[in-house]
Amino acid sequence: MGAAVLPVQADPMVDLLKVLRDKGTISAEDYELLANAAKDKEEQAAAEKEEIMTKVDSKPSSIVTLDKKGLNFESSDKAFTANIGGRIHADYAFIDDNYFDRNVDSVDEFGNGAKFRRARIGMEGTMFTDWTYALEINYGQDEATEFTDATIGYEGFENVKLKLGRHKMPVGLEELTSSNRISTMERSGPTNTFALGRRNGLTVATGGSNWTLTGGAYLGEGVESDGWEGKDSDYGYAGRVTFAPIQEKEKLVHLGASYHHVGFEETFDGNNLGSNNGRLRARPGIHFFNDRPVQVNYGGTEDADTFGFEAATVMGPFSLQAEYYTQQLNRKEAKDADADGWYALATYTLTGEARGYKGGAMRTISPKNPVGKGGFGAWELVARYDVLDIWDSSAALENTSGIRGTESNIWTLGVNWYVNDNIRFMANYVDADIKSDDASDLEGDIEAFMFRGQVAF
Repeated sequence: MGAAVLPVQADPMVDLLKVLRDKGTISAEDYELLANAAKDKEEQAAAEKEEIMTKVDSKPSSIVTLDKKGLNFESSDKAFTANIGGRIHADYAFIDDNYFDRNVDSVDEFGNGAKFRRARIGMEGTMFTDWTYALEINYGQDEATEFTDATIGYEGFENVKLKLGRHKMPVGLEELTSSNRISTMERSGPTNTFALGRRNGLTVATGGSNWTLTGGAYLGEGVESDGWEGKDSDYGYAGRVTFAPIQEKEKLVHLGASYHHVGFEETFDGNNLGSNNGRLRARPGIHFFNDRPVQVNYGGTEDADTFGFEAATVMGPFSLQAEYYTQQLNRKEAKDADADGWYALATYTLTGEARGYKGGAMRTISPKNPVGKGGFGAWELVARYDVLDIWDSSAALENTSGIRGTESNIWTLGVNWYVNDNIRFMANYVDADIKSDDASDLEGDIEAFMFRGQVAF
């Protein structure tokens, strides 16, 4: 600290020495010796100060940015990063089910409504270069607050990524495409019924420029989704492979396949499997009520095996996407049951943009002329048809209950307006035809007009 103030003190010191010399207190020789020493000290202090300032100026600082991806932080050595982002999906629906014949008292009326389909905020990034983390909280689904993703990961191995915690298992193209990027407001019935969604477990992923290979396993929590409500879920594992033989700008051919196994533990008496383990169910492309008009409960299911096949192509503003699932429910003391479903999706961008693709999943379009920069954004037309059949007549006579509709055929037509990379408005018309192969007679037609305002960052 003393050296840093010497430049200010050096000139007064020389003046004092002059006074002492002139009064004869010190000799001329002593004055020269002391004055030179003071000047040397001043020059040394100035050099030290310049060196310190040079080091301060040259030290890289942490980087903080705010852009379309959210609030971003990066340490000077890039070993630590953080991104704070979120999404809001505000949905509105007008539903007509006058043509729906319901002879099951437990099924509610389907009415108009408004809801936050998703309202999420989260943070993800890296630590110590090779470690990753993600934490996201959602408020919206049935007005409950829950974690969607909570993971830690490691990417220090060459071309291998590990992820542990609650995240999506590797099943399905539509399922693994973010809800910010899917072309319709809701995923298809087959995807919601057969894909695993989020589970608490471990995944290992590898891949190249045009292929991916991912495996995963999970424990605990139970399986609770549109498709499964098996409270006694004990374990599961899954794998998915994708290959894109054509992957160019605005041109794509994607192929993929997946498999997953779900096993159930026995109930407390050690004898009977849970009665809900084999419950298959789905909403009719509309997420404004809790009831699932399509439902069959195959009791005594020990485990289930599901195969999925997927394909997609992008040709400039036009795209096609399709998936097929087939599932076998292996039952104790009852005949095994089979279920399947498929969908086909087509999109066309009126303003010429092409859908994106990365890492075996589809991405949204990016407007060439966003609103606010001299343009009108991007406009996209969407059509999807999906079929779900969860009725196995040969197995349904044994230990089967909770039967409602057993087959759905659903048309979804939509228009999407991409204001910019962060804001999107969606309008969907859904026509769901529900059929029943059982005496429940829960069948008929449900129509809905739905709208969404979306912001994502």
